[in-house]
Amino acid sequence: FVDDFHIFLRRELHKISEGESNSELADIFDLSAARRALQTQVDELRSECSANRRLQDKFHTVAKLMQREQEKSIQQEGFNRGK
Repeated sequence: FVDDFHIFLRRELHKISEGESNSELADIFDLSAARRALQTQVDELRSECSANRRLQDKFHTVAKLMQREQEKSIQQEGFNRGK
């Protein structure tokens, strides 16, 4: 194997440089496929970040509403005690 590896590697690299897609190493050197895969991951992460941002905004809104209701409840209890 060791003696024949350089021959195999040279043959495979030649196939890749000639544009043959049936090379066993073609996927390793297919930069356009790697770029597409990375771009897909970037798009998914951006989408996920956007969804998380919207969810945080919703939680913030709910927290504000709950705080206002709690303040109203405390004010009403104070008002009712004063009567």
